Amino acid sequence: MPHASRWFTVSLVIAAVASVAWEKPRAIRPAAQEDATVAEPLAISITRKGTATVEDAYRMTLQMAAGHNRVQLERPVTDLAFEEVTARLEALCVIDAAWGFAPDTCLRRDVLAYICASYMGCRPGLVTGVFGMTRRYAHREMMYQRVIPNGPPGTFVSGSELLAVLTRVERRVETRRDIQLTDDEIH
Repeated sequence: MPHASRWFTVSLVIAAVASVAWEKPRAIRPAAQEDATVAEPLAISITRKGTATVEDAYRMTLQMAAGHNRVQLERPVTDLAFEEVTARLEALCVIDAAWGFAPDTCLRRDVLAYICASYMGCRPGLVTGVFGMTRRYAHREMMYQRVIPNGPPGTFVSGSELLAVLTRVERRVETRRDIQLTDDEIH
């Protein structure tokens, strides 16, 4: 067996063992973990989703905003009603108040791009400065800044892609903590 082929086989065996060890079968888990009061962390439950929802993006963004002290939360994000999460993000000018998405709406790339661009404080160009930022502009800008991978704006976002994009946003915001936007700059 050639060296490269042997290396590939060894890496496949390691990956298979790691994937089996990563998730224990449900039968082995203690009954206490099956209790409804034991909640799985939000990020883990979102990662396991094939397609993220608008509610997932809103909750993760609000959780990130709380971590950056942009908003004070009295209770965990998972305990807030969707309407309350939406109102908080509208107050931060991270989402457009005219959207009116239902919580179970599949998350599209242009909506995620708008959330990211608003959260990061991206300033629009001359035309969009007059007419306001659009999801199309935000999508193009976030692709240019390599926050969102290239792709069409209308495609759905997976749970793992949502977390990857929000991690990039968080890292960029962390490196620019000195930026304090006024209400005029946000709107």
